[in-house]
Amino acid sequence: MRIFLVRHGQTQANIDGVFCGKTDLPLTEVGVKQAQQLAIALKNITFQSVHCSKKQRAHQTAQIISSSGIQNDSRLNELDFGAWELRHHENIAKEDPQAWSRWLVDWQQGCPPEGESFRHFAERVKEYTEELRSDAVSVNRLIVAHQGVLGLLLAGLLKLPVTAMWSFPFQQGTYSIVDNHAGFIILRAFNVQTEYWPEG
Repeated sequence: MRIFLVRHGQTQANIDGVFCGKTDLPLTEVGVKQAQQLAIALKNITFQSVHCSKKQRAHQTAQIISSSGIQNDSRLNELDFGAWELRHHENIAKEDPQAWSRWLVDWQQGCPPEGESFRHFAERVKEYTEELRSDAVSVNRLIVAHQGVLGLLLAGLLKLPVTAMWSFPFQQGTYSIVDNHAGFIILRAFNVQTEYWPEG
């Protein structure tokens, strides 16, 4: 299986630099253009499978890239930041210093106020990742999701610790390629914008 990983295009939350998980924002004009550029870059490939989160920013990106039937999967949703949704970390640190400090000290066991615990988030992404690893079907799959999800997914596929998720900053308007050879994972490309040409 050849897996193409794509982060959704730009949203207003990305421009503002705020947390955005459950909030269902659309793409900006720039975000739409990023997806359109990806559609051109990936025009030479046929996707037999397209998966994305249930958020419109991911679904909209996937629709622009591929006309294949899209499967929405809530396990690919970004972490629900609860009371921190659409807020900047500097403001959170000033207004709720204790909660912010707890998050910084132990984010793997943490939970934003009224939000989703990181442990729950990691478990649902891990479940999807393990299904992906065990799928031996020879297809091209497109996965459109969010920074946190893709970072965890790639770290999981490569059997790296959870903290390695921060080592993979997925850029908007790019694609990354992972090959799954019966559970043996190879990272072929990361944050590519150039036109993809199938091998052979």
